[in-house]
Amino acid sequence: MAKECTYDPSYFKRLKKIESKHFWFNVRRKWIFNSIKKFVLPPARILEVGCGTGNVSSFLAEKGYLVTGCEYYREAIDMAWPGFRKVQGDAKYLPFSDSTFDIVGLFDVLEHFDDDIEVMREAIRVIRKNGIIIITVPAKEELWSFVDVRAFHKRRYTKEMLKKILSEGRLNPLLIEYIFMSLYIPMKYLRRKEKESYNQFQINGVVNTIMKGIFNMERIASRGVPLPIGTSLIAVAKRI
Repeated sequence: MAKECTYDPSYFKRLKKIESKHFWFNVRRKWIFNSIKKFVLPPARILEVGCGTGNVSSFLAEKGYLVTGCEYYREAIDMAWPGFRKVQGDAKYLPFSDSTFDIVGLFDVLEHFDDDIEVMREAIRVIRKNGIIIITVPAKEELWSFVDVRAFHKRRYTKEMLKKILSEGRLNPLLIEYIFMSLYIPMKYLRRKEKESYNQFQINGVVNTIMKGIFNMERIASRGVPLPIGTSLIAVAKRI
């Protein structure tokens, strides 16, 4: 059977350069860390499924977690960020025993698969009892554009869709919230007007610094009051 096309490995070299400075990656990894430590403190064992070049895995390892990154594409593993254990494997057939990890992360992974439930069930298999799974996905179907097509996305998610996936996996939801609220209107406008040549990660340095400040303020504010809308969703659930 042919491998399901979930990503273009030729993008990884470009992606790694972007990850180091771009506001979206910088703020997202902090948002993920905040959401994890709210429920499980380091040193806990984390598996990131579909870790790519390990932008998030390396950051979580710096924070004291024991991180394993699992990635299908060898190209990404060979250039990955340092500080964590790297394993090549398929998200549908993880090369780990049952109940191995305290935390499993799927960060912008589920949207790349036709059968996201299958990927979720495999991730749940390797979480210990009372361990957690943390997920980020692109939100709001009305934001769908050629950018999603080019990134090999199959869908964008609503809160209801995520709740259904968690229910299918017999998980207890602890948190389902929007992130990147201030991106919603600009993204909706730009994606309606953009052309195939548009590079969503090309950004002026000054603008990048301003956006980083705005979204870090959103991240901090969301600890007290959940954001009403956003371009992504983050969810945390417990295996029971």
